[in-house]
Amino acid sequence: MNLKRDKRILNAFGRNLRKIRHEKGISQEELEFESGLSKNVVGNIERVEANPTLTTIKALAKGLGISPKDLV
Repeated sequence: MNLKRDKRILNAFGRNLRKIRHEKGISQEELEFESGLSKNVVGNIERVEANPTLTTIKALAKGLGISPKDLV
């Protein structure tokens, strides 16, 4: 595993998640409700403190009303 590369990928994902959430005017609390994930999970992903699973990415996309590929 290349930890430097992985960190860049996770950083890009977290920035994209935050950008899309802000563009849609959705708070972390609202995304929590819509996705079924806790706002702590959302915050941890946005701050690159967590590595989301595929099921988490799917839940985030559903909560944002977008395709999972739009997050990745």
